[in-house]
Amino acid sequence: MDNLSKIFLNTSKFALEARKIFGIPLKQENKTNNYDIGIITATAEEFNSIVSLIDNCDELNESFNDSIIYYYGTINTNSGLKSIIIPYPISMGVEASVSTTSKMLSNFKFNYVFMVGICAGNKNVTNIGDVIVAEKSLNYNEIVEVQRQDKGTRKKFRQNADSIDRNLKARLSLFSKKIDFKKFKSEYIESGIFNNPLKCHIGLLVSGSSLLRSDKKIKEINEDYHGIKGMDMETNGFYFTLSHSRKELQPKFVSIKSVSDFGDSTTHKASGEKRKKYALYTASATLFDFIKNHLK
Repeated sequence: MDNLSKIFLNTSKFALEARKIFGIPLKQENKTNNYDIGIITATAEEFNSIVSLIDNCDELNESFNDSIIYYYGTINTNSGLKSIIIPYPISMGVEASVSTTSKMLSNFKFNYVFMVGICAGNKNVTNIGDVIVAEKSLNYNEIVEVQRQDKGTRKKFRQNADSIDRNLKARLSLFSKKIDFKKFKSEYIESGIFNNPLKCHIGLLVSGSSLLRSDKKIKEINEDYHGIKGMDMETNGFYFTLSHSRKELQPKFVSIKSVSDFGDSTTHKASGEKRKKYALYTASATLFDFIKNHLK
């Protein structure tokens, strides 16, 4: 038995040395980095609006061998201190959203993951600064194009929507009735240039990797998808990735975005920069009110 043990020991040592010589990476232990909350943004402005609300937020001093820089911070809530990871955004769009969300799930384990930022609203139901909680999301670029006999093209829009957890939806629905938007607005320095009262809309938010400034495209989307609240470039990639992740690693998730324009040629009293800042403020304030006072 002693001789057999020596053989196993020498074999292990040889395998270790061989890996070092040939540059074969050693098998690492499966370590899980557990955090309460992950928050994903798509632009530097969205990132900064969130970081300004997180306590002791600083770069995470740990290498994950990928292109993303991660930041760590905390937030005091009614249910205790929550730890937060927020990656610095790499780009806008569905593809960047899928990549960032996948890396977050690979490197960390969360209870909740949120996406927050700005979007285009459906001007038939929303105003600038209104908050959209995406109950569902789909990619409006997922279409089937069929050539007709007259050589024209008929488009068939697909309805592959991904949805949030039902319990989380119920909590968000209750929360939406308690949000003190009057307080939020009164605390915003330039709120006077936005006349309409703020509202929260829960429903469908559609995504596509295009920055929309088209009356025709907006009309087409509204005609083919029922009950749209808004449009952005990232939420569906975020939802798709999380909905198809391993169940044991799947956190609850939701995208909360605020309206900064309508994706068309509408003329606004406020400049684009002022609308963007206002929307960033209302989205961030809404998310952090939910985390502080309503998250379990």
